[in-house]
Amino acid sequence: MKRIRFKGKTVLITGASSGIGKALSLEFAKRGANLALGSIPDEKDILSQWAEELESKHGITTWTFPIDLLEEGGPERLHKEVTERVGTPFAFVNNAGTVAYGKFWEKPWERQFMTFQLNLSIPMKLMYLFLPDMVKKGEGTIYNTCSVSGLQPTPFQSVYGATKAGLESLSRGVRAELTGTGVTVCALCPPYIDTRLLKMDGYPEDLRFFTISGKKSPQWLAKKALPAFEKRKLIYVPGFSAKLLHIFLLRLSPRWMVDMVSRFTLQGWSQKP
Repeated sequence: MKRIRFKGKTVLITGASSGIGKALSLEFAKRGANLALGSIPDEKDILSQWAEELESKHGITTWTFPIDLLEEGGPERLHKEVTERVGTPFAFVNNAGTVAYGKFWEKPWERQFMTFQLNLSIPMKLMYLFLPDMVKKGEGTIYNTCSVSGLQPTPFQSVYGATKAGLESLSRGVRAELTGTGVTVCALCPPYIDTRLLKMDGYPEDLRFFTISGKKSPQWLAKKALPAFEKRKLIYVPGFSAKLLHIFLLRLSPRWMVDMVSRFTLQGWSQKP
């Protein structure tokens, strides 16, 4: 399969005002891609300033879409506005997400359900909306921001892990259905990235797993992800240690041990066992 050249192509990115989405948008811009950038309405000004900076420095065209995807009809509104203003994007990075930390039955249901919606239900809906346009055009790629958390149990953030596992599985299934269309779906599965998700209420700053793997920057991830995107890697886990821990060791270890180690490492050092 030929390497993708993003120069002159349009890329849509959700959650583009900060973190992974912002870092990815910079790497796409460096490659000459035109960018349709999404964020929550509260970050409209931040998104506009970032879009202007990308245009000025890299000579690309940008469009901004400050739309709350959690609102009723939010995904449909994004699809409609992007289609009307930009046309069918060549690539779509399904990146917006959130996390709820704590024992599953103790966290407010509203918070758990929002995690499910933003991490799985909404990306699924956006794929459903944009794929017909891409298939009709005969080209395109959807990049779903999944996580190594979807490859293992994630105690105390169980819904997060479940949604990322679901999104990775959805990516694989839909990708198989797309055979011969010129369109594909790829899954990006990073380790812990230092974004505001790790600073949300209740998330332990001293998570034991950070002692093992540390936290990578969004820029580190973006610089590794773009070459993988260009090569159309179907599932990409960046970093040797992440591959070793979350793929090879998981496959070799008994499930009871994986559960026990996961429970220990996904708590803060200051938390009671």
